[in-house]
Amino acid sequence: MCRCARHPDLCPAASRRGPCPWTLAVLALATLILTACAQFPRRPAPLPEALDECMSLFVQADQVIDQADARDHGPARIYGFPYLRVNRFLASFRETAASAAQQRDWIERMASLDAEARALELQNAGQPVAGLTGRPLHNRLDDCRSRLVNHLLGDPVRVDRLRQAAVVPDDYVTSWRVLGLYPIASAFVSDRIRRGHQEMEDIFATPLDQLPVAGRLIRWRETPPAPIPGPVRQHDPAFRYDALGIPQLSAQTVQQLFRRHAPTWEIDVVDDNDLIGTPVWQYSAAIDTEHPTEYRRLSYTRFGSRVLLQLNYVIWFKARPGQDIYAGRIDGLTWRVTLGPDGQPWLYDSIHNCGCYHTFFPVAPLRLRPDLSEESGEPPLVPQQAPSGPLVVRLDHGRHFINRVYSDAGHRTYRPLAVAAYDRLRSLPTANGHHSFFGPYGLVPGSERPERFILWPMGVRSAGAMRQWGHHAVAFIGRRHFDDPRLVQSLFERESP
Repeated sequence: MCRCARHPDLCPAASRRGPCPWTLAVLALATLILTACAQFPRRPAPLPEALDECMSLFVQADQVIDQADARDHGPARIYGFPYLRVNRFLASFRETAASAAQQRDWIERMASLDAEARALELQNAGQPVAGLTGRPLHNRLDDCRSRLVNHLLGDPVRVDRLRQAAVVPDDYVTSWRVLGLYPIASAFVSDRIRRGHQEMEDIFATPLDQLPVAGRLIRWRETPPAPIPGPVRQHDPAFRYDALGIPQLSAQTVQQLFRRHAPTWEIDVVDDNDLIGTPVWQYSAAIDTEHPTEYRRLSYTRFGSRVLLQLNYVIWFKARPGQDIYAGRIDGLTWRVTLGPDGQPWLYDSIHNCGCYHTFFPVAPLRLRPDLSEESGEPPLVPQQAPSGPLVVRLDHGRHFINRVYSDAGHRTYRPLAVAAYDRLRSLPTANGHHSFFGPYGLVPGSERPERFILWPMGVRSAGAMRQWGHHAVAFIGRRHFDDPRLVQSLFERESP
């Protein structure tokens, strides 16, 4: 019994009016215990023995892949979930995938990313796993992945853990920025960026017929010429959505979209460094200029409550020649088309395959957000509004900078351009097997530039080097990724009609 209760005359009046101190102490201790327990999430139940064996198979596969140095550096692996992988787009649904249908679609899409990446990794490794090779191994992994996903969907505790773990590492190295005195160094880099933007704006202000030509203008486009189909609109039966709001298109519809919006490449060719080529692996990464190829990849962005399609067209060059810090082996460019819900372009943008020189060409009524400020990071380069398509993308020689985007008037002279899926670059045939075009951190080996020794305080790994999709840091000031699902919305808005 409380001392104050037994001897009220010994306690202050305030104590007699309030709760017993011993009672308060017990309540405080109980609160502390409950709070501590709340900070430690519940442990998921152990996996059934059969599924534990499945997890072991994935662990063995990972060991073989790592020993063979065949790891794919595209979608990120998820700690504790070796049968799933995630990209920035899917990671953006971590908190919003609430319903059972949304969770299933979200998790199954991450399972598909692992299935694709793991198949390429095992092909590049060329070694057995648990005594299995080829189709038997893939069948076993696919069966295990399906069973693990089904078990995960019925385990809310594991789903909560997945939400915490399904993140993509930042492609900026914060420690480099700290060591490189980023606030000071960025002031010098920012000045160079402003001068570079001014140079590009001057080029775009030059009339098209007065742009300098050092060699010979050559055009490339897909062959054989394909009839351009009509636009794919939101009400089209082929245009459906899953529970996450992601468009679900048939392979035929995707092919039609790529054909309809494909650019004609017009390049000032001086030597073979200006010829579109095909990446190959010949003991190291290289470009075969005898066989021009355009690589295509479908991606998505989120704009408000909508998920929009993005068409990516990627070309590669043998080198960016020269004696400056930006020159080096292997060069390339990505042209991206963001489609609105009506299937019409809202925005075109481009990067060199190092993530450098991010340039935007909006289609009215899309415009830069008026509230952009220095706090928004590196100012976006918008040298012109996009004209009506189909488009010609004009590149200069050597640097392969875009000098102009203009409407294609139906030019008939062009060189044939083969078309391939971007994922082919993740497993190229070699003399004795297969090898990815990309190495650790998604960098293309041998494409390093001297500028990396100067720009490292900006936190970008090997600035200027070519890199794999999902690893394009596209700003030196601030942080910005080419595959950020909210990138377009962070910089642009739709004007009211």
